Amino acid sequence: KSKGKGKGKGKRAPGLKSEFWEKKVADENRTELGDVAYPGVVQTYSFQRGWGFIKADNFAGLPAQAKKKIAESEAAVEAAGKDVKEKGLLYFRKPDVNHVEGFKLGRDCPVTFTVYVDDKGAGACNVSMVQ
Repeated sequence: KSKGKGKGKGKRAPGLKSEFWEKKVADENRTELGDVAYPGVVQTYSFQRGWGFIKADNFAGLPAQAKKKIAESEAAVEAAGKDVKEKGLLYFRKPDVNHVEGFKLGRDCPVTFTVYVDDKGAGACNVSMVQ
């Protein structure tokens, strides 16, 4: 039976304190690479899905381990026959953001973040607004 025009509507990312996010982190063997806060800007963010990408202001200044994981991820995408529209982006999820009143994520929003690596590649965590 078809769901019609509205199919898929109403699905949102799990809540911030959901066990879903904790399970994801545990399953992917996340390792944070120090506590240095890097500056960058939000490239994209999907509120409905609860994830996005950050572009570091200085990609060369990121930890070597993170740059290697990003390069591996991009190579895997290209090997699958897809185009990498923009290189050097770090993935982040809803719980990786330090939610403070008035902080709205959106394209070109300046942020600071720390870096992690996991089984899927490299990402940003502790994402905070620039004050």
